[in-house]
Amino acid sequence: MANYEEFLEDIYDSISKEFNNQTIYVKGKNEVNNIVVFDEPNLNREKSRYRIAYSGIIVLNDDKPLIAIEAIPNKPTPPKDIAGPIPIYMIARKIVITFKNRSTKEYELVDGDSKFNLLVVVPDQPESGLKSVQIKDLNEKFKGVFDLGSEYSNLKDFEICEFSDINSALKKLK
Repeated sequence: MANYEEFLEDIYDSISKEFNNQTIYVKGKNEVNNIVVFDEPNLNREKSRYRIAYSGIIVLNDDKPLIAIEAIPNKPTPPKDIAGPIPIYMIARKIVITFKNRSTKEYELVDGDSKFNLLVVVPDQPESGLKSVQIKDLNEKFKGVFDLGSEYSNLKDFEICEFSDINSALKKLK
């Protein structure tokens, strides 16, 4: 198993050139304490009730989420771990970035322009195994199952890839 923070840093290094004109928030980098995903836009005092995930990386374009990147450091990566983030991000309605000084930035995802992409990144799988083939196969199968056009979905599209395939996966999401 790769260290989560190191894996996030490797992913950031890999994507930073691609998103050099956008704002990139990475958990643990540049005073970012947490990136939290909620399934309701109006949280009032019940944040923990609506919290559905902690995210690793969010890329913003003009103060709107462009892409969320979910890092799964487990190797070999079980299909259940790979699929889990997809429905979570589909129902996302707010993203809150909390900084170490306790200040926050909030992004509501409630209008038609709120849809964003999701990239699920897993470590490069063992060469001798069939996990790489399985990951590509699961990517296509999940696209057939998850209804991104649903009124409940805030995802435009998603890709699942191994670390070495990040750039080609990003091209598919553009």
